[in-house]
Amino acid sequence: MTSYGETALVRGLSFLAEKQASIANNLANVDTTSFKRRSALAVPAGTFHSMLDRQLSAVSYVERADMQRGILRETGNRFDVAVDGPYWMRVQNDKGERFYTRNGQLQLAGDGRLTTRDGLTVLDASNQPIVLGAGEEAPSDIAFSPNGTISNPTNGQTWGPLALVQIPRQEALVPVGKSLYADPENQRTTQGAEGLQQGFLEGSNVDSLQELVQMIAVERSFSASQKVLSGIGRLQENLITNILR
Repeated sequence: MTSYGETALVRGLSFLAEKQASIANNLANVDTTSFKRRSALAVPAGTFHSMLDRQLSAVSYVERADMQRGILRETGNRFDVAVDGPYWMRVQNDKGERFYTRNGQLQLAGDGRLTTRDGLTVLDASNQPIVLGAGEEAPSDIAFSPNGTISNPTNGQTWGPLALVQIPRQEALVPVGKSLYADPENQRTTQGAEGLQQGFLEGSNVDSLQELVQMIAVERSFSASQKVLSGIGRLQENLITNILR
């Protein structure tokens, strides 16, 4: 029969493995534009019952994102925009599925749509695709105002503003890859006033030194837990040996 101590230690080792994987993922994305560091958390989800029906309380392991803004770096590219503040841009794929992103590496598609580098359409505040024009109608220059309004400095034509929204519960967003987040709760958002900086990109908010320190701490905790687990096993063997004498 597995003892309470062994069960607790095994669950603890499982959590440390999840935490190590989260740290490794953060370090792998330290240079990814607008990446948000992930951290593994142990969340208690139950209590001990009576003395006659004692059981280990359930613990679920979850991974949550740190939504703090990363460092802004200047690129000089007119189609690069950084979101400065608790806002998100809303984009849409070719299937009509909507996502949120803070990766402002934008471009002009062949059909005149404003898109992300991965081809997702950037939406305006009314959730309509932003179309700047194709061919001869494409603007020779482009300007983004802090509130997301797009303009052509040459002739004064304007578009947007793009959907620069504030989400009530950012922690409910689910990462789906390529700096995109889905909102399974379909929260009601509000349009942000200002927060866009042209010619900049938001970097990852991962502090590589901090992650390395955490990785060392996790490795030491894992090693210590393994030694304790081995000690419990030896203790049980000694008890059984003494009883059978």
